[in-house]
Amino acid sequence: MTKSDDSNRLVAGYQKLMEFLHEKPQIEHALDRLSEWGELTREEVDKVGDYLKRDLEDAANFMEINGKELKDWLSYDFYMVEGMLGETFSKMVDETRETLGDLEEEATRIGEWHTGEIVGLGTFQCKECGEVIHFHKPGHMPPCPKCHGSKYRRLTTSDSD
Repeated sequence: MTKSDDSNRLVAGYQKLMEFLHEKPQIEHALDRLSEWGELTREEVDKVGDYLKRDLEDAANFMEINGKELKDWLSYDFYMVEGMLGETFSKMVDETRETLGDLEEEATRIGEWHTGEIVGLGTFQCKECGEVIHFHKPGHMPPCPKCHGSKYRRLTTSDSD
């Protein structure tokens, strides 16, 4: 199996995890369902779970710190999100935001995304050259199309203020 096939399987796993969360919004339950799905190894299930948790925490932190909405974190109109994915992600962000309420120090941390990781929704900027890429659905973080850099930061509407 090629690295591309593995990456596509992780993207499919991220999307499937969101479907399971829509049915029952409990991450551990959804991860168990993803494992039962049988398309990913347990290590891959854990990796996809970590990617989703990272995205949820980042969105919740952004909203808590900036007093803004999920559409501002995405840095594009929320209506572009595919079907139930947006609804489920929004619900999970709200729950994560409540959970993270007492973690002020953690909430101020600026995240970093790397080539090879699976990312959810949003807009990202290459830390090397500033090139911007958009994700309207989960996908594989590519090398920067401009400079081939491998580190990104999330852009939000606060970055354009």
